[in-house]
Amino acid sequence: MARGPKFENQKDLEIHEIHRRYIELMESRLAEISEDSKTHYLAVLKSLTQKLSVPGKPLSEIVGEMMSEAAPLLFMTMQR
Repeated sequence: MARGPKFENQKDLEIHEIHRRYIELMESRLAEISEDSKTHYLAVLKSLTQKLSVPGKPLSEIVGEMMSEAAPLLFMTMQR
């Protein structure tokens, strides 16, 4: 039996699909990413996941915190 779409809202569906595509592309690149970069990337993903899991925490607050945490890692990556 075919399953219906997970989301009815078109924007929600688009977000779901781009998340799926992002994961697919990142997984295809893992072999070419340095261990140091993987460590930093993993730290950012863990932090973001932890923040998203806090019920009621505003997305604007999460984004502000993530920008502060990720900025130094982004700048280091750009300099390589």
